Amino acid sequence: MTIVKRTILLFVLLACSFGTALAHMGIDTSEFQARRQSVMNAASDGIVLLHSFSGPKSWRDAGFQQDSNFYYLTGLENLHDAILAVDGTTRESWLFVMVPTERQQRRFDALSGWDSVYLNPNHGTEQALGIEHIVAWDGFADFIETRRKANPDVLLYLDQSREGKMVADVSNPPGLAAIENPYLLWSEAIKAKWPDANIVDASPTLQNIRAVKSPAEIALMKKSAACTDAGFRAAMAVIAPGRTNREIEGAAIEAALRAGADGIGMWPELKTGPVSGATVFQKAYDYHLLNRTVQAGETVLMDLGFNYEFYKGDVGRMLPVSGHFTPEQREIIELMNGAYQSGLQAMHDGVSPNDIIQTCIRYVETHKDGLHSDLAKRAALELLKPGKWVMYTHGLDMVEIYPPPKELHTSNTVAFGPDFDVDGQGFYEEDVVLITADGHQLINPALPYSAADIEKMMARLKRSKNGDRL
Repeated sequence: MTIVKRTILLFVLLACSFGTALAHMGIDTSEFQARRQSVMNAASDGIVLLHSFSGPKSWRDAGFQQDSNFYYLTGLENLHDAILAVDGTTRESWLFVMVPTERQQRRFDALSGWDSVYLNPNHGTEQALGIEHIVAWDGFADFIETRRKANPDVLLYLDQSREGKMVADVSNPPGLAAIENPYLLWSEAIKAKWPDANIVDASPTLQNIRAVKSPAEIALMKKSAACTDAGFRAAMAVIAPGRTNREIEGAAIEAALRAGADGIGMWPELKTGPVSGATVFQKAYDYHLLNRTVQAGETVLMDLGFNYEFYKGDVGRMLPVSGHFTPEQREIIELMNGAYQSGLQAMHDGVSPNDIIQTCIRYVETHKDGLHSDLAKRAALELLKPGKWVMYTHGLDMVEIYPPPKELHTSNTVAFGPDFDVDGQGFYEEDVVLITADGHQLINPALPYSAADIEKMMARLKRSKNGDRL
């Protein structure tokens, strides 16, 4: 076979492997190109530098998790040892990759196309990915030097916050370099090489671009929401006195995976009984995740989110362990739901998150004088506090922008809901909402809100599950 024929064959194979994966994801190469163009427009005075994650997944993870910004701009969910440079000054993108050894090629030959762990830099790969330059990363330092000589004032945009603030922001005593946060390590590596470089945070630029979801992204989010919904209903069916948090979590995971989820967006978040008012951060630092056996008369605050093609689901409700809420709980849920629904109805293009929350608060103000139980009256005082209403943008990451932007616009997706406790008893509900031109749309399939409807659904799901066992 001639060299020309081999080259043509290689390009055809690359195009087929990349094209098949894209059809599966529902995102065309041109969309990734458009995303990079948006970054160039927003950072025309510099170069956005994003590093792929380079280590293998840990034994405990469901799968390798690429850096979300790197994935958003390339579509390469497995690529290791790579740097993406989106150059706003020349309006070109460069992907610097570590050229794989023969051993690495053999080890990962089953992962090709968009699933590649390593890429060979060549014209065929550039054409298939729609990236202008894919070169060996040995030339990265020379690339930066050349750009800085051409323009000494060029800005280097690095991801210095967002997820990095949740990954061991402090991992060593003062005076010692970070050891656990890849975002800090990447920033420090650039500063060490070029101490006089003009470095700025890329996070605001990237967040604003990612906040506007494309139709393809919304479709993927709805699929992840459907998987999450399957897990939620399965968990509702097994909640009962004597069950442990872990058992309930396991039921949710099994059902979500059966429904097509790729993995866990976040480990099922259950807050039960006397710890239902605990914050998510308390659980995140506990080996047992505050696991306990649920008891009759208690409630479960359940928040689930599963992955589908990297996009996350997110939905939450308060559920009764015994299948029935107390009269006081029902009164609080009725107040909470009314306020929450008023907030949903206030959503539209151009609305501010503050206006949405104030709409919820006005509902509570209007209805608090008609409350009967002391517990409900104390709950109303909590719901009057803006901080008890949680909102953040959502998509590739569970939390993308928090606090949310000052205004919400069409194609933004936000997770929203009340989260508070009274006398140590937690109350909570949450949905992911798509902002539309004339209002809003739920991303996740509808789950009940009222106490009566939640009880009915739990009873129906339990009957169905018990029937399956007969």
